[in-house]
Amino acid sequence: MAERKRPDPGRVLALLWGTPAPAPARGPRPKVTLEQIIRAGTELADAEGLDALSMRRVAERLGIGTMSLYTYVPGRTELVHLMYDRAVGPTPPPPEGATWRQALRHYAHLGRRLHQDHPWTLSVATPGLMLMSPNSTTRADAVYAALAPLGLPAAHQAAIADSVDAYVRGACQGSGAGLTSADLDGGFTDHDDYERWWAEATPHLIGLVTRERFPHLYAIWEAGAFEEFTDAAFDYGLDRLLDGIERHLDEL
Repeated sequence: MAERKRPDPGRVLALLWGTPAPAPARGPRPKVTLEQIIRAGTELADAEGLDALSMRRVAERLGIGTMSLYTYVPGRTELVHLMYDRAVGPTPPPPEGATWRQALRHYAHLGRRLHQDHPWTLSVATPGLMLMSPNSTTRADAVYAALAPLGLPAAHQAAIADSVDAYVRGACQGSGAGLTSADLDGGFTDHDDYERWWAEATPHLIGLVTRERFPHLYAIWEAGAFEEFTDAAFDYGLDRLLDGIERHLDEL
């Protein structure tokens, strides 16, 4: 099997940050636009997971040849970067006069909405994996703008931002977002498959996970805490994280 060539980061960044070349004055008009390609890739990943994304599948959705697709986007890696940037989208500011804490809660909920609307983003949102894009960089800058008035060392600001981001990603993963067809070879394609998986398993688990063997876990399970990760549950965990940060700031 031939070794897959690593994409050129310069070309990836040029696509993300540059202006698409104008269409030639002569010759056939392009059949599709770059935005149509990004949208088709996003729709495919939303429906079937990132594992299903290929240049061939995207070309089929658009009704063009696969080789034609490569005239717009060099490869799958570049396309995923473009998809992620568009999925992040513009960053609305927090309410006017928001405190640093209110601002971080605002950005945390934007992150959660991103992963709920596009579960595949969880698999690429790992820090350091994706190159910086216009929308993701704008969002990161907004987070640091909220932290800047605290006067903390840069490393401490980065640690706070990373902690909140890790909480958001962990909470979304815990709710079943981001499952793909490769997970456990189980054929998961979306959150509904995940729900059906647990619904089918529950009758079997009832006889295994009993109140007598696991009294504390059983009490939480019986109360329905695992049935749905609600907004209130997300906010409770987020607030406890922010409580710790706020207490640390008070001690400085």
